[in-house]
Amino acid sequence: IDLYQIHRFDKETPIEETMEALNDLVRSGKVRYIGASSMYAWQFAKAQHIAEKNGWTKFVTMQNHYNLIYREEEREMNPLCLDQGVGLIPWSPLARGFLTGNRNKADINKE
Repeated sequence: IDLYQIHRFDKETPIEETMEALNDLVRSGKVRYIGASSMYAWQFAKAQHIAEKNGWTKFVTMQNHYNLIYREEEREMNPLCLDQGVGLIPWSPLARGFLTGNRNKADINKE
């Protein structure tokens, strides 16, 4: 697997356990890189810190909700990733099709 991403921060599992398990996947050769999705910046920073402190593999990507309508990630997550050299993979870059021009607000509200 070239890139293995975890989805969301698991509040029930210690972050040390998660990061060690991901590190084990990389060290065993089953996964080349790890990434994360849908976390708060503080959660992502904590995971990165735990990995670095223990000599484990750190995340190389963050897949966050980001588009021209929803730009909240510009406050914390995007600057954090830029500072740490972490690649950004936006999800919903076209705002569920709204930015394609062939949907309107009423269509989206029906879903």
